[in-house]
Amino acid sequence: MPANTKHQDFIDLMKATGMFLIVYGHIVGDPSNLYNLLAQPVHTKQVGVAFFVFLTGWGLANNTRQPLRTVFNRIFPFYFYGILFSIFLSVLFLFIYSDTNASNYMPYMLGVNVFFNHFPANPTTWYIGTYLHLLLLWYFFMQGKAVTKTQLVVAFIIENVVRSIFMALQQDFIAYILLPNLLTVFLLGMYLQQNRQKPSSPVVFLLIVVWVGVFMFSTRVANVIGFDGAFPFRNMSADFPMSVPVESLLISATYLVHTLLFFEIARRLPGHSIISFFARGTLITVIIHMPLIYETSRSFYNLFASDDVARIVFIFAIYIGTAIIAETINRLVDIKSIGNRTWNLLEKITSTATEKTR
Repeated sequence: MPANTKHQDFIDLMKATGMFLIVYGHIVGDPSNLYNLLAQPVHTKQVGVAFFVFLTGWGLANNTRQPLRTVFNRIFPFYFYGILFSIFLSVLFLFIYSDTNASNYMPYMLGVNVFFNHFPANPTTWYIGTYLHLLLLWYFFMQGKAVTKTQLVVAFIIENVVRSIFMALQQDFIAYILLPNLLTVFLLGMYLQQNRQKPSSPVVFLLIVVWVGVFMFSTRVANVIGFDGAFPFRNMSADFPMSVPVESLLISATYLVHTLLFFEIARRLPGHSIISFFARGTLITVIIHMPLIYETSRSFYNLFASDDVARIVFIFAIYIGTAIIAETINRLVDIKSIGNRTWNLLEKITSTATEKTR
């Protein structure tokens, strides 16, 4: 982001909302729950993932730092906290379950996890591998370039061809976590790089009504079409020759329409310190919230007579609790300083190696 550009409040709101959608979806779980029916043929939490990918594209398009350093600065915190937490889980689960959760390390091996038709043991860390690939796509092909409408159309075609192929091969997890699944929404963020925070205006209420209307309309249409509860993509109940590409087109449309609408809403709303608080914690929350849900949900639900009440309370307990944990860690750990020292060390090692080869 240019140095003379003030903080963009919509970034915080999209991060905080996106993370809430993800936590909510992971706790609700049941594919027949109304929440999970709102964004068919995807599950509603995946709209939150699209928000983060969009913001990645927007931020990279506005980057003014040295490109390689930008990639390092963005991926280093994920690797630092992700690997540390994976080691912690390995030690803990080795004693409890005699299992090291080895698949948790796959995203840190250059994102090799995207080529396996399953998630790591800590499922949300799949995103770290995909995130690295988004950064590398920008570094090698997109830095300093303005995205055009033609490129958006080409990306949309590539996205649907690749996704359809893997869906047809019944490799839905690969279809979901491979970079092309979110390619268009990533480039959309880059395309809209000039769109920034706007003063609050009454039009935001109209946009909210439209967004809610899109949820209601698309849910009604999806219920008429008929989708099952499969994950990560719901399958059309009716099987016809073009069902896979049609479903893929609906998936892309869901990502794009909801992300664009919420972006236009978010950039017209004022920021708030509470929103910023939750936004700051999203990096750590995405890494730690699923193991916490797995290990505490049963005991938590036993505290309540009603599972419905317990579920709602649990959503906020995890969302707020992980944000507090993240804020505490951020205050105790100077990740920026650690990143700077690591970068300087890597530069010295690279410089020494280069001199020795001369």
